Amino acid sequence: MSLSSPTPASPETPTSATSTSPPTAAQDDERVVAPRWLPSPYVLLGGLLWAVLSAAAWQVPMCCEAGLNAAVVERLRSNLLHPSFPMTDLPAVASAHYSPYAVLQGLTARASGLSGQTVLALSAAVNLALLLTGIGRLARLLTPNRWVPVLALIPLGLIHWADPGRWSAPGTFAVAVTLHLWAWTGHAVTRLPRPASGRPPGRTPRWAEAAGIGVLLGLVLLVHPPTAVGAALGVVALVAVKQRTRIRPTLRRWALAGLCAVAVAAVWPYYNGLTVEKAPSSGGAAGRPESGGAPVTGEPYTWATAHVPPGEVVLTDSVPAMYALAGHGAFLLADQVPDAGLPAAERRARSRAVATYLDAATPQDERDRIAGRYGVRWVLLTRFQKLPGDASVLAYSPRTGEVLARVPER
Repeated sequence: MSLSSPTPASPETPTSATSTSPPTAAQDDERVVAPRWLPSPYVLLGGLLWAVLSAAAWQVPMCCEAGLNAAVVERLRSNLLHPSFPMTDLPAVASAHYSPYAVLQGLTARASGLSGQTVLALSAAVNLALLLTGIGRLARLLTPNRWVPVLALIPLGLIHWADPGRWSAPGTFAVAVTLHLWAWTGHAVTRLPRPASGRPPGRTPRWAEAAGIGVLLGLVLLVHPPTAVGAALGVVALVAVKQRTRIRPTLRRWALAGLCAVAVAAVWPYYNGLTVEKAPSSGGAAGRPESGGAPVTGEPYTWATAHVPPGEVVLTDSVPAMYALAGHGAFLLADQVPDAGLPAAERRARSRAVATYLDAATPQDERDRIAGRYGVRWVLLTRFQKLPGDASVLAYSPRTGEVLARVPER
């Protein structure tokens, strides 16, 4: 056996296929770069969140904001051009609830024959899609990091999941449009310069772009005025930070945007978006009102809404019942959180009428006068309230003790 060392390979000897030579740049790219068909983390997680929250929207009870929004759709489905107030059987002269967003929902309900509650659930899916795509567009404008928009999904999911009955559909739509508005503004004032040109990014927006941004801002103002304030401030901030062109042509174009926003808000036929008084939110009205009522939480009221036809007047001071009934198409004699467009004298008179009717000491003839005056056909009473002598009970809730009764037509 030879103990000599092996003969070293000559320089001409070809290297083995298993050689540990460093990888080429092409090989490195193949290992690091993800396939183009693979969706981004935001698309995957955002799509999952959209599916979950869209499914949850079908389980939202008709209370609070949900009941009020469904009532708005029901009024527009009944009369698109001259709707009544959402909760009260009176013509709505200037109700801020009838925004372009609500009118679009009403058109959908009329064309499809769907109820306000169904249109509301479908709208939730559309609103979430607009919101998620708006977050993605704005994040791409501000940073190339693909994980930044993913972080926004955490608070979004928590906010929508915490109390779905208090979702504000118009508010969600307005925020979603605002995000797209900001993304559009950022792109309108930013462009990448040609390589080696030495010029900073930036351009003057085209006239059509400025006008379109103004129209969107006017739309947000009509749908949700508080959101419009933040939307306008965001547009100003983006222009101030990203605009890198001459001041004079820029000012003329942004003046056009402001003019378009004001024009859209002023010419809306249902109300003037610049002067109308905003209706108060129903979000804080889920507890016991000062005049009485039952603090019912989570009661679906299907046992009552199954009997009351749309368009008939119900007398009650149970706040949860008010929004459930209105969401299914009924009217209320008096609303605990009345529409701001309803005259104050009319609101006070109706509230007094409800309190008088439900007072156990009120004579029957006075109750009859109230029922005839306002066209009351139904009363929904809590377990603490006395049933009128001429009323016939049709349904009740074993859970809450509330009673639905019908009164004779006067």
